[in-house]
Amino acid sequence: MSIMLADLFHSTQNTYQLQLIAGEAGLNRPIHWVQFTEDIATTDFLRGGELIITTGMSADSNTWLFDFITRLIHQKTCGLILNTGRYHFADDISEAVITLCTQCQFPLLTMPWKIHLATIMQDYCNRIFMQSYQEDRTTMAFSRLLLHPDEPESSLDTLNSLGYETNSSYLVIVGESPEIPPRLIERLRQIGTRSYFFSLREAFVQIFQNPDVTALMEVLSSFDASPQSRPEAPVCFGSGTLTDSLLTLNTSYQQSLFALGVAQKQHLRQVSFNDLGLFKVFFALPDQAILATMAAESLSLLEAQDARSQSNLSETLRLYLEHDGSIQAVADASFTHRNTINYRMKKIRQLLKTDLLTMEEKFNLLLAFKIKDYLAL
Repeated sequence: MSIMLADLFHSTQNTYQLQLIAGEAGLNRPIHWVQFTEDIATTDFLRGGELIITTGMSADSNTWLFDFITRLIHQKTCGLILNTGRYHFADDISEAVITLCTQCQFPLLTMPWKIHLATIMQDYCNRIFMQSYQEDRTTMAFSRLLLHPDEPESSLDTLNSLGYETNSSYLVIVGESPEIPPRLIERLRQIGTRSYFFSLREAFVQIFQNPDVTALMEVLSSFDASPQSRPEAPVCFGSGTLTDSLLTLNTSYQQSLFALGVAQKQHLRQVSFNDLGLFKVFFALPDQAILATMAAESLSLLEAQDARSQSNLSETLRLYLEHDGSIQAVADASFTHRNTINYRMKKIRQLLKTDLLTMEEKFNLLLAFKIKDYLAL
C-alpha cells in the first residue's frame, strides 16, 4: 500500500514547519506523487492521489484559493501544501476555504516561505520511491508465498528482512474488488494491527500480523454503514482462520477465498471460515469427488424424478428434514396444501425405500443436501 499522508505529515511536521489548517479527517489517504502547480488550468492533467504544493503566485482574486482547492478535490488529489509568506499568507485563508476542506476531508497544510520547495519535494519523492520499492518486494514475496507455498525460502527471507517474523500469528482476508477502498484502509489502520494490502488475481488481499480478530470482523461487517463509504466499498469479504506461521499462510488464504465464495453466493457482507460449520469438513477433503458421489447416492433418484415430472420432491424432502418432519411447517414454507405435501412424502419414501424414521436416515439425506450446497459454490 502507498505511503499515507498522515505518516508523511507526522514524520516531517517539525522539519518543514507544517501546520494543518483543515481537513484532518482526510489525512489517512495514500500519496502517489508530489506535484508543484500554480495554475488552475493545469489541474486537468492530475490523475488523482497527488499531494499538491503551491505558492499562490497565480492568485488573481480573493476566491482563487477556494476555486483552486475545489478543482483539486474534483481531481481526487490527496491534499495541498500552501507555501505561505510571499504571495499568500496563512491569515488570508478564508473561513469558506476552511469549511470546504473540513467538509470534504481535504487536508490543507501551510509551510513557511523560508522552507525550500526543492528540499521538501526531493525528500517526499525519495520517500515515495522507497515506499514503492518496499511495496514491490513485499507484494512479490507474499504473492509467491500464497500461490507457491511449496517454495517458501526466498519469500521468507524477504519477509523476515522486512520485519515479518516466520513464527507469528497471521490472518488473511480477501475482498472481491481489485481496488482497496481508502476508507477501509483508514478504518483498519485505526485498529493498530500491522497489516499489508495488495491486489492479487482480481481481488484484494489483506494480511494481518497478530490481529485483533474481533475488531477486524466488526470493521468489515459495518463498513458500509455510512452512505459516504458505500460507493467505495467492495461487495463482500472472506476471512480465513488464524495461522501461527508464514509457512501456513497459504492455508488461511485458501480458506478466505472459499469464505468469499460463500459470501458472494449468499449475498453477505462478510463470512469467516470459522463460521462455516460442515463446509469446513468438506473443504478439508482432498478428494472432492467423494462428496459428489455421496450426494448422488442419496439424492439422484429424487432428482431424476423431478427432472421427468417437475414434482419438487427434492425441495419438499429438504424442507421436511429442516423442519423436523412437520408436514404443516413444510406446507407453510412452500405455500402448498398439506395433502400435496403428504402425497409427495409418500412418493419420496417409495423412491428411497425408507420410512425416514431413524436419525441416521435423516442425517444422511440432510448431509447430502449440504454437500450439494457446498459443491454449488
